[in-house]
Amino acid sequence: MIKKKLLTACLLAGLLTPAFASANPEPTAYDTRAIGMGLTGTTFLDQPAALVMNPANLEGIPKLGFTINMTNLLVKQRAPVTGPNTVLDSGLGYGPLSSGFIAGRIAPRVVFAGGVYIETGYGSSFSQVQCIDGDLVDPNPPDQPASGGDYVADTNPATCTNGAPQDMDVTFFVGEFSTGFSFLAHEKFTLGLALRLPFSKQVADLWQNIGAATGGGTRYDRVKNDLGGVGFPSARFGFTIKPHKKVRISAMYRAPTKIKLTGTSTTSLTAGADPITLDSEADWFLPHAIQFGVSIQANSHMLFAVEARGQFHSADKFGNQNQTVISSIDGQVVQTTVVGFGWEDAWGVKFGFEYRFSKDLLALRLGFNAAKSATTGPFTQYFTPPPGFSPFASTGLGFYWDDRNDKSIKDKYRLDLAGAFGGSFGTIGNEYIGTEVEVPGSGGQTELICSDQQVVRTGCPGQYRALTYWASFSFTLQY
Repeated sequence: MIKKKLLTACLLAGLLTPAFASANPEPTAYDTRAIGMGLTGTTFLDQPAALVMNPANLEGIPKLGFTINMTNLLVKQRAPVTGPNTVLDSGLGYGPLSSGFIAGRIAPRVVFAGGVYIETGYGSSFSQVQCIDGDLVDPNPPDQPASGGDYVADTNPATCTNGAPQDMDVTFFVGEFSTGFSFLAHEKFTLGLALRLPFSKQVADLWQNIGAATGGGTRYDRVKNDLGGVGFPSARFGFTIKPHKKVRISAMYRAPTKIKLTGTSTTSLTAGADPITLDSEADWFLPHAIQFGVSIQANSHMLFAVEARGQFHSADKFGNQNQTVISSIDGQVVQTTVVGFGWEDAWGVKFGFEYRFSKDLLALRLGFNAAKSATTGPFTQYFTPPPGFSPFASTGLGFYWDDRNDKSIKDKYRLDLAGAFGGSFGTIGNEYIGTEVEVPGSGGQTELICSDQQVVRTGCPGQYRALTYWASFSFTLQY
């Protein structure tokens, strides 16, 4: 039984950590112009990346176009890794989000497109940590009230790293292959459809409380996970209505899909033993998502866009309330466990502005949005942002060149640059520490929040922060 529980613990430690990548609306970092305008683009983006933003807008491509895009994310986090109400900052984690698209008109009313892109990517690390989780103080000692007061971690060697600093590293991404088309049903109404094939990769090298899975007290050891897989095909739908030559109304719906992750987990079954490699398997869901917006081309220079996006992480079947983990060795399943995530629906509001100067060679872009985190207080952990709202501000430049040999082709070459900053900030108090919370979808199983009974401690009091710096560029050829 101990071996079976440890098999599960190895996988849980890795699967719970990359929640930052999917706990919020995905970055939608497919096109630099859209990033510079606050991650909008559902209504106005008529470049090849429209395949993802809204396939109906592929109609804006006259004959042929392709885009290559590279978005670089630098992430820095703060969390009470060393114990309740302690403060520890991570190093700068790097997340490259690359994409490429090609689109061409195959009929007077039909444009066909294909592309590959990263939906979300994340990398972060807490380096040379001397004490992980600390030693919890009694959640309600006689000299402190049930709520309020400070809990200070005790650097007890029994729960620290015994003088050997430890690194905690996580890398995670979800990408997709996609193909689709737009259809001009009417001069004022366009439809779009795309088929998506998702894939994912997760690598984690962590120092975790493996003893919590065995009921044998506190025992920390290294856990290494290397998981990946390809998901089930799913669809994306979009439409654009043009009630006026200066106004567009658009919507995009992404159907949910499941990615089956398989791979290995490596750890020691007992203290001091040599590490062994185990088989791991789990499902990762990309939930329902919808985006809606209105854009106004006020004149030949100014474009305004307002959009909203929602992701339904709380859905019973395709949400992220929990995750089923299957542990096996030598091809034989030994245990199936439900891991609780407890995520809520996430949504955000976006604003974009573009001004194109009179010579048409340069465009200035500005954007802002605010997104609600899917993370809930009791399930907040070291690699997730806190519950609440996350602001995002961006700016960008666009450069346009015509073909010298064919003046009939306007804006054939396009270079876009954008920079942005996003952050989430919050503090969790003592309201969850030491409380029993039901694990969603587990059939009544409960766990003690922020305790040594958890492989990955959640809901611990302290400061939580995630700062994200963006730098993006893309090149588009279109005629």
